[in-house]
Order: sequence, then C-alpha cells, then structure tokens
Amino acid sequence: MKFLLLLGAVIAVRAQSDTCPSLKDRQLAKPGQLFCCDSTIKTVVETGMQTLDLFGAGGPQTLGPIVQALSTFVQQHFKTAYEIVMAPKDFVLNTHYNGTSLCKFQSNSYTLAIYETPAKYDINSSREKYFNKFALNDKLRLPSVSKHLKQFSGLANTATGGLSGSAGSVAGGLAGGFFGR
Repeated sequence: MKFLLLLGAVIAVRAQSDTCPSLKDRQLAKPGQLFCCDSTIKTVVETGMQTLDLFGAGGPQTLGPIVQALSTFVQQHFKTAYEIVMAPKDFVLNTHYNGTSLCKFQSNSYTLAIYETPAKYDINSSREKYFNKFALNDKLRLPSVSKHLKQFSGLANTATGGLSGSAGSVAGGLAGGFFGR
C-alpha cells in the first residue's frame, strides 16, 4: 500500500511539469511554443549538460560534439535512440513523430527539441561519425559567429521563424543549430 501511495505521488509530481499539446501542435511547434510531454527527458538532458560539463571553460567549442555527447548520454539512459535538435535561437519544429517522448525547451541560452526515434540505431556507427564531421565546423559562442548573427539578425529571425526541417536538413543548417541523433 505504501508503495502505491509513493508511486502515485511520483506520477502526480512528474505530471505537473509535463505539458503536452495536441498531436497537431506537437508536429508543428512554432517559435516560442515550448513544451515537454515527458519531463524526464528534460531532466536527463539538463543532468547530462551538468555532468558532462558541456558549457564549461574546458568544454567543446562547437555544437556538434555537445549534441553528440548529449545524444550518447540520453541514449544510454533510455536505452533507445533520440533525435536532438539544438540551436542558439528558437525554431520551428516540424516532425512526423506522433509519440509523447518529446520535449522542446530552452536551456543554457539554447533551444532544444528532443524526441525518441521511431527506429533503433547505433549513434556511434561510421555513418553517424561521417555526418558528425560536418558539425565540427559549427561554431559555439565565438566572437565571429556572434558578430555574424547580430549583423544578420533579421535574416536569422526569418530563417528560424519560417523554416522547418528534420535531422540533417538544409533548413536546420540555416537556423544555426545542429541536428544530432
């Protein structure tokens, strides 16, 4: 009986921080629309950021390795693959994913979207490593990139507000983020 009460309390507390819009709204989440259908995902990601010290002075200076490290951390926790989208600005999330293992939230001045992939795969495969090489050139908070973003803020706002895409898409690259799996 005590176990059932404890389980009920945990579920009630967890559900308080879960905000899951309708399927239609989840599949096309506009800028400013932040939600988390499963707050455990957000907790695991933020724990990963702190544990791996991804934004510390000695951390990586590109988004690629940060997303790759988070992907590995999340996959090890949940024992399944997750898509991770991370960008310095808010973006449109356009996905065909129809489950509830999905969050779009802000952390460390970045917007993240994380959702379970429909099929399992190894994020450490040679194919994933090949695509990760492109991300190594994605600058993280370096002055030249900051200056560039300020100079083209109108264009960047247009791109992040009107484009959508899936992992690895050109639209995602225009948004200034990195898509990892």
